[in-house]
Amino acid sequence: MKRIALIFLLMASLVSGCGFHLRGTITLPDSIRTVNVKSPDVKLRDTLVSRLESNNVIVVNDPTSDSAQINITNVDFSREVRTIDDRGKATGYVLILTVKYAVVGSEGKDLVKPSTASARRDYNFEQEQLLSATREEELLYDEMREDAAQSILRKMSRIR
Repeated sequence: MKRIALIFLLMASLVSGCGFHLRGTITLPDSIRTVNVKSPDVKLRDTLVSRLESNNVIVVNDPTSDSAQINITNVDFSREVRTIDDRGKATGYVLILTVKYAVVGSEGKDLVKPSTASARRDYNFEQEQLLSATREEELLYDEMREDAAQSILRKMSRIR
C-alpha cells in the first residue's frame, strides 16, 4: 500500500513539475483580476466571460478605474467551399472564425496589442438534411467561439 502511495506521489510531482494544467485552467497575472469585456458577438462575449470567471476573474459590466478591458473589435464568420459533387453543388465547407481583439490595462496601457484569434472547422453539408445540417453548423460555430476564447486567455496568460 505504501508503495502505491509513493508511486502516486512521484507521478503527481512529475506531472506538476512539467507545467501540466487541466484544460481550461489558465493562470492570469494579477493585473487582470477585474475585467470588462466588450464584444459585438454576444455568444462570444458570454463564452469569454464564463472562461474568465472559471479562472477567478471578476467580470464587470462597466469599466472601472481598476479593471482591464478586453475589446473585441471584429468577429467574422466565413465559409469556404471545400468539396463539390458531380452536379457542381457544394457538399463540404471550411468554416472560419476570425476575432480581432486587444487587452488594455487599468492605466490605459496595452497589455495585449491588437491581435487576431482564429478557429477553423471542416463541415460536410447534405442538402437532403437541411435542418440537421444547419444545427450542426451552429454547434461548430459555438465550438469555434470556445477555441477563440481559449486562445485569447492563453495570450493573456503571457502578460507580464
